[in-house]
Amino acid sequence: MSPFKLKRIFYESDVLPARNPIYSRYNGQAVDAIIIDDTKSKRRSGGRPSINDALGLNLESEEEYLLYLGAVKSWSEVLSYLKENCNLSDEVYAICDRDDNLQRRLEEYGYKIQQCTNHFVKTTMYYLRKEQYPKEDRMKIKKEISRIISTLKNSVKKHRIDSNFARLKGRIDRTQEELLPTADELLSRDNDSNAAKFMLRTVDKVTLFA
Repeated sequence: MSPFKLKRIFYESDVLPARNPIYSRYNGQAVDAIIIDDTKSKRRSGGRPSINDALGLNLESEEEYLLYLGAVKSWSEVLSYLKENCNLSDEVYAICDRDDNLQRRLEEYGYKIQQCTNHFVKTTMYYLRKEQYPKEDRMKIKKEISRIISTLKNSVKKHRIDSNFARLKGRIDRTQEELLPTADELLSRDNDSNAAKFMLRTVDKVTLFA
């Protein structure tokens, strides 16, 4: 969910967030995965409180539900709320950004973590900017890893329809193999490259949900 949409729902809509019509009404349906994030907001009285949100996904019906939307809550409080009030599958996934604190809390609650693919690319670019890589080199790396991730996404769409999961497993393995040379190249330039370290520790998570 984009920060713009979050703020519109939370501050500008007269409809209660849990009943907002852009999502299906949640009435205890099974939740196989959640998309969880937060965003900073400005308020007229000052300060920048966090807005935490969680969307639920039912993979069979492909419906999305707004499970949680609230301000200034710890991740433990949010996850406790979901555990007590939502019908979470025995094996439930969480799609999220690189927030280490959030990922630790999710693992404590038994979630399997899928690194958001968009954040995977953005975070890699963030580290490369911090490491002062030339813009031309950054754009080449961005183009390459975006191509690899895009191919995986297309394979997921295709093989969810034809149920050829053996082919999908092969694509997942190739995706990981194709991402590693980029990380190795960055390490060859700088042994302490945070961009490379991020890619290496995240490569399994970025392909998990596929």
